[in-house]
Amino acid sequence: MSMHNIRFDFICQRPVPLYKHLCNEYLQRTELAISIGIEHQQNNDTICYFIEACAQQAELEALADDIANDFLLSVWLQKTEIKRINHKTGQTKPFEVKQHQGLPLYFCQHCQPQLGDNQHPHFGDINLVCEHCKGHYKLSRELKSLTHLDIAAMANNLLSEKTLALPMLGITLALSAGNKQTQYRRPRILVCNPNSLNSQFCVTDSQVLALSSIEKPLLRVRPCSDHPSLHAPLYEIQFAENRLLVILTEMLRQKGVHWLYVNQDEVDNTKMNLPLRLASISHYWLPITTLTDGNIPLPNNLTCLHDENNYKTSKYKFLVKSTKHLLEWHVVTLPKLSQVTISQTQPTKTMLDSERHSPLEHAIDKGEPGKDISNSLCALSAGLLRHNINEHHAKALFVKNAAILYFNKHHPSQIVTVDGHSEAELFFELPMLPSTGYEVCHKLSDSPQKNVLDKFKQLHPREYNQLLDLQLSPSDGALSQLMAVAALIIGAGPNQDKHSKQMCVSAMADKFIALAMSYQGNNAPRIDFPLTKGMAHRSLNWCKTLGSLMSFKLAGDANLAKLAFAFHDSFADYLSHWIEHVDQNIGIKQLVVAGNEFANPVLAERVQLRIGKNFPLVVNPLLDLDGVNIAIGGLYLKQRRG
Repeated sequence: MSMHNIRFDFICQRPVPLYKHLCNEYLQRTELAISIGIEHQQNNDTICYFIEACAQQAELEALADDIANDFLLSVWLQKTEIKRINHKTGQTKPFEVKQHQGLPLYFCQHCQPQLGDNQHPHFGDINLVCEHCKGHYKLSRELKSLTHLDIAAMANNLLSEKTLALPMLGITLALSAGNKQTQYRRPRILVCNPNSLNSQFCVTDSQVLALSSIEKPLLRVRPCSDHPSLHAPLYEIQFAENRLLVILTEMLRQKGVHWLYVNQDEVDNTKMNLPLRLASISHYWLPITTLTDGNIPLPNNLTCLHDENNYKTSKYKFLVKSTKHLLEWHVVTLPKLSQVTISQTQPTKTMLDSERHSPLEHAIDKGEPGKDISNSLCALSAGLLRHNINEHHAKALFVKNAAILYFNKHHPSQIVTVDGHSEAELFFELPMLPSTGYEVCHKLSDSPQKNVLDKFKQLHPREYNQLLDLQLSPSDGALSQLMAVAALIIGAGPNQDKHSKQMCVSAMADKFIALAMSYQGNNAPRIDFPLTKGMAHRSLNWCKTLGSLMSFKLAGDANLAKLAFAFHDSFADYLSHWIEHVDQNIGIKQLVVAGNEFANPVLAERVQLRIGKNFPLVVNPLLDLDGVNIAIGGLYLKQRRG
């Protein structure tokens, strides 16, 4: 019988600790002459874990089956390959893995079917020993003390009381959304019955795979149309992520419960990891904001100007430092009393401690007074950071011939460019709307859209009156403001028979996005997004945009989903034209996309389709859309003080 050299590759977007641990486990199979390795592939910024084996055909087939069972799906896994090789390149020495830190699992395919299957004799045994994932080691003292009867009592208590506090996890579960919230918050759902997922929510195959991954992320989805119980426009859904929730959700599934609402303590997050909220953009899954500590290899394609930096939002503080080999970050949750809403009128600047100069030194002086582009520049630098162990540079390297689309809910949404001399300039900033719908209408009345507004007021008094009542705040974000007003114009406002006197901008924006997500067609009307030229940068003539929407409404277009989709698609198309204009002036070699507004799946998709065909969109696959990336980008940016 002939022997064959075979290699199993797991190509990942970012490190997967479980895969490193499993490689070590397979190294113990000495009869197959196994070797292991990790390759950092520079051409596509991926990490490849591999296992090599030399054996006969039958043994290799059995090995392939075992590997397929053990290497559980990670959301960071991009593809797998099996190939014949001529000689091995791996090592026979185990990887260095910190004790249990390389095992992110509370359960795995070996123990979950036992403790989480109501037909198994070990069902409900939260302390079930599993030497594969070591999940029993990750239980707190409170969780270890729970018996099958205790968890069954929890399930019964939830059914009778409608809510269940789980202080050991820092969350509260509920059967209904409740009406106690003083402000709109997108509902968070724990799925109890994955088999009924498609009958409750509109999810794609890639989303189902992500939900099923070992990371158990939260994904933003819309409920199925005309669902009898799910009335919010958008939900954040996830599968059970620890042993207690696996057992509890199975008990509730048996009793006909398909999902639960989750409320998590925003202050004390020591009991349970903060959820991993993901968005899909440029063919990657990216955290919207990374809320756990971490590190990446020290990039060597740009010059790091500072040793430390921090960036603060209304809820979190991101502290980063550069070492000889790594960029490390630490995320701190701010106490509730110190959480202050950060608005666009008082932009947060990264705090830098070095006085070293760079070509971007005077970047934030560009544009009109008060126009700060530091966050956009930080996101631009962070998006371009790459590490190549084979490259060594003798001179300082800075960002050149690049641009960024940075759309953030709490900071200015901008297009910022950097030319061939590393000089930065603000090309476009999305304007804030007036503070009330009444003022919006007043501005429209003073613009060339007056005739359209008068006809709209006459033919659609309900929509007009709702627009007058709308209250807008800088903390809503410029894009959310615009979408909320657009939602009221097309007729997506609250029904009169509902208690909806106070309309929330975030809720209206979510409804507008959900409508756009529901559109099934390919063609849609073209909404106008004309530019206005200011003293030093361009803005949006939002009066013309809203007048354009009113015109389609007046023309009798009653398909709200089509109009909401048209808004997104037209905006992306205009962005594409603006980027082409910039390219003619400075030559764009790299276009970065960042900012938490790209968690909007329709905006991300349309930008990818409209712009990505001509300018490959760049994201940093090791960082997030908004948070850590701003703090890290500040290490590469010189800012003036004061």
